[in-house]
Amino acid sequence: MPFDLATYFNRIGLETCTADLNGLKRLQAAQIGAIPFENVLPFLGKVPELEPESLWQKLVLEKCGGYCFEVNTLLGQALHALGFPNRQVLARVRMGEEEGGARTHLAFVVPLEGDEWLVDAGFGGQAPAEPVKISTNEEQQIRDQVYRIRFEASSGEHVLERKTDEGWFPLYGFDGVAVRQADIDASNFVCAASPQQSFAGSMKFYRLTDDGFISFLDGRARKISGDQKQDWQIGTAEDLATFMKKDLELGYDDATIRAIADRLSAML
Repeated sequence: MPFDLATYFNRIGLETCTADLNGLKRLQAAQIGAIPFENVLPFLGKVPELEPESLWQKLVLEKCGGYCFEVNTLLGQALHALGFPNRQVLARVRMGEEEGGARTHLAFVVPLEGDEWLVDAGFGGQAPAEPVKISTNEEQQIRDQVYRIRFEASSGEHVLERKTDEGWFPLYGFDGVAVRQADIDASNFVCAASPQQSFAGSMKFYRLTDDGFISFLDGRARKISGDQKQDWQIGTAEDLATFMKKDLELGYDDATIRAIADRLSAML
């Protein structure tokens, strides 16, 4: 099925979206809130398909989530449909390290209103809820977090960083190298199948909410809502089904949820 903007808006809870900075911010936040970051397929030994029809079926019609190559590919289709100019970037994930590894994260750079903006709905828990301005290394407050993008001359990368109590924490770096679909397909395979990546061996969920987030890592769930924090262990397939269907609003069937629970149980 071809990309249909009205159906996509219904999936992410938007009525309209203007092709300006305010619209771009609303678009990114709405998709992160409606389509959770998750790696169900790699965790179950499968490489996600990135063909538009397959992604549309999974993310929109079946109301499942996905990891960066899936959800950001869908976001890219929305950017195109709305008339936002954009280019894809393949980033090197750092997660606190001084330098990144292979190019295993997909995001976008959108030139808009005289600036360039990093747009990303697929990095998970530590990523900004809204686009980040690239042309400055000044602090940028986004909801309850502070970010900056620092240009690093030694690598030629712009590095997205999040401010923590211990200092600036680098998330990932990206440069201006042109990206082809073949590059994305190769990176998708590496992320899903390589034992050096975390997606095949660890189950993750993340969903942005209006006042916090919901997350999950290998059986441990967390819900942050304003000043309230809740942590709990999910130990049965029934509890996992409730969490995935109610808290995350994911559309996976019972057989898939049982397979996830069995794999998690075998890891204990």
